[in-house]
Amino acid sequence: MNVRYIKNPYPDFPTVGANGVAFALDEERIRDLISAYVKSILEQCKPRTEERGDLYVGNAGIAYMFWKLQRSEHTRSLCPTALQHAAHFIAKARGNAERLARRTSLQSYSFVCGTAGIHAVSAAIAAASNEPKQLAKDLASFKAAATAAASLAAGSGCDELLVGRAGYLAGCYWLNDILPADQRPIPDEALIAICQSILASGRAYSTQNHSPMPLMYQYHGTEYLGAAHGLCGILQMLLASPWFRKDQGKDAKVSLFGLGTPADVLHDVKRTVDCFLTLQDAEGNFPVALEDGGEQRLVHWCHGAPGIVYLLAKAYLLFQEPRYLLALRRSADFVWRRGVLRKGPGLCHGVAGNGYVFLLLFRLTHDMMYLYRAHKFMELLDSDEFRQQARVPDRPHSLYEGVAGTVCFLADLLEPEQAHFPFMDVFY
Repeated sequence: MNVRYIKNPYPDFPTVGANGVAFALDEERIRDLISAYVKSILEQCKPRTEERGDLYVGNAGIAYMFWKLQRSEHTRSLCPTALQHAAHFIAKARGNAERLARRTSLQSYSFVCGTAGIHAVSAAIAAASNEPKQLAKDLASFKAAATAAASLAAGSGCDELLVGRAGYLAGCYWLNDILPADQRPIPDEALIAICQSILASGRAYSTQNHSPMPLMYQYHGTEYLGAAHGLCGILQMLLASPWFRKDQGKDAKVSLFGLGTPADVLHDVKRTVDCFLTLQDAEGNFPVALEDGGEQRLVHWCHGAPGIVYLLAKAYLLFQEPRYLLALRRSADFVWRRGVLRKGPGLCHGVAGNGYVFLLLFRLTHDMMYLYRAHKFMELLDSDEFRQQARVPDRPHSLYEGVAGTVCFLADLLEPEQAHFPFMDVFY
């Protein structure tokens, strides 16, 4: 028995169903699962003071889940008081924010594991609740971190997604997308200043350490490659920046790809993406770190193909090169075979996070095979085998480790044309 994953018991997608009818979602089963998970959260996870109130395992992550439920007409009726619950959880998270800042070495711009994420989700909830004073306060706190994020000071993890500048950019893009234009917190010039710091940091480290890629980063001495800690999460946020928008004004420097991107930026970012692509193995996965040499393989959003697919998708959308889509499909096939993780149901290293791979591919290609696969991962979450063999996470109700993230996946399964892994939407 393999200790990392449960064998996928389902056949792959047939051309038509056994009765000649195309595949259809079992929406009632999805809604029942959402209701069961939400009931469990409300019964067992009261808002409380804790060491961490962050998005990753704290109150802010659960607040985000309730915000997401109330935002969609497909799930709003399943929890009519979702916005009130979101407000309760985020209020406790705001109370934890100052303590979190004092007790850790995280910078003010740390998003997923820090205070910036708390303020961002609080702003979203305040906007949905029509509370302009709280919204203004939260946006001021969030925007205040932009100056620190643009600083050239480098350190371990200062650029990556969980605690670094890439994560802060993810929060900026998310808030700019969900808030009205006149409330968008971070203007393009501030985003570019942060991207310039990330670029300078990656160039300096690459030069000093003779990296084969123009840009490289480290976290506690390891050159990680994944979405949470590592290169691909950083590259995705650079590709999502104003540098790479296709609607640049007439004064922008236009590259061969028709993008308003300075030539040196385009060269270093795209060259790094292309070097990264060569690391994909024959099965479709990627190593955890550059120094692994292909020996250590994980199939998680945080490390491995389930998180790297977002970089590949963003590169494909921008550059329209078939090799990126081919790599995406290979990764998705690998996740289908090896992605039913025993670690639990969550986003970071669980079945829901891996199920999002298929929702991404469905949204990108409109191929029903990927929607079928996402649906089957939902069924696996509801199976006796998974309940018996999967590990209970340390924070079983949290966004990234627990069932709050699972609820987000299930909610997106009801609305697949809009689905996206939290704060990782490649279609911004």
